Amino acid sequence: MTELASFVDAHVGRRIRLLRGLRKYSQEKLAKALGITFQQVQKYERGANRVGAGRLYELAQILEVPVGFFFDELEGFGSSDVRMGRLHEKQAPFQKSKGSSEKTSSETPDKKDGGIELLMLPETLELARAYYSISDEKIRQQLMNFIRDVAERSS
Repeated sequence: MTELASFVDAHVGRRIRLLRGLRKYSQEKLAKALGITFQQVQKYERGANRVGAGRLYELAQILEVPVGFFFDELEGFGSSDVRMGRLHEKQAPFQKSKGSSEKTSSETPDKKDGGIELLMLPETLELARAYYSISDEKIRQQLMNFIRDVAERSS
């Protein structure tokens, strides 16, 4: 396996783990939906085993995302360079929030995948779940503004 392939496999695995966590699926639940063992899911998530095209399609269906989601934020994906006999298309990111003032990866803590690992932390998921459990949109917005203010002052 080439270095590029193993890098891509690890990236896809991290995206699987991220979505599984966001959807509150255990490895066992995802494995059952796919008809495989939870150990196989673990191997996919670590990038130890490559996810085939058919399996990636199944994962996208189960996790309710486009197949391209697994390649979002992958360095070099979407470049217009022609390298090693491959053509790359420009790809739009899976999801961007409307009107959000998202910080760029240079402003986030030093994480090699532009913050993906931050999204996989249990406390991040807990914070997101708590935030969205607040039914009053106005209170959620006030909380968001407060958090941004605190973050801005502490940096």
